[in-house]
Amino acid sequence: MSIDDRSLLLLGEEGVRKIHAAKVAVLGLGGVGGTAFEALLRAGIGTLYAVDRDVVEESNLNRQILFARKDIGVSKALAAKARAESIRSDVTVVSEVYSVSETTLSEHDYSSCDVLLDCMDDIPAKVSLIKYARSKGLKIIVSLGMGNRLDSTKVHLVTLDKTEGDPLAKKFRSVLRDEKEDLSSILTVSSLEMPRTKGPKPASLMMVPSAAGLAMASWVIDYLEKR
Repeated sequence: MSIDDRSLLLLGEEGVRKIHAAKVAVLGLGGVGGTAFEALLRAGIGTLYAVDRDVVEESNLNRQILFARKDIGVSKALAAKARAESIRSDVTVVSEVYSVSETTLSEHDYSSCDVLLDCMDDIPAKVSLIKYARSKGLKIIVSLGMGNRLDSTKVHLVTLDKTEGDPLAKKFRSVLRDEKEDLSSILTVSSLEMPRTKGPKPASLMMVPSAAGLAMASWVIDYLEKR
């Protein structure tokens, strides 16, 4: 028996080989990115970049799958690497702790990655990553607003020009239009559920962010297998 026995039944030897050879960067390791990271890790993506600027806080533990009480105060990127090592020994995790911007992205190299996952909630960082992906010819999938929602069944994949009812998406679209980006070419994971509440901080449980992370991971595995 091996860790990939059930994966082989679903994807076949060639599909699993492609996954083992792949490199994916997950930028943002919170409710969305943490679940996407863990799903890709368990699937056996050969190299995962774990990127986040923050440390684990107690308030993260109600929804962020990668972390436990022992991780409070630890860099999320380093805690993700430790989590990965407890699950698979054949996946290389590169932990990077920094705030994403055009300047910092120029200091990091993801040009060998098959896919970038934008799981951040900061619009300038998201715009910077879109521009970086475009400049390198890289595939990217972008998570939009998952806070203030409860219904995980309303999460779906859609291009940015087709999103609706999402305040974050509205702002993101506006900035990208000013940057002359083609919104119809940007794949996103979005929620059809209207926000239930508003406040200075987004309200959240695990269900909707994790559904978004799983949708992103599913898309990545399907994309890699079919190449």
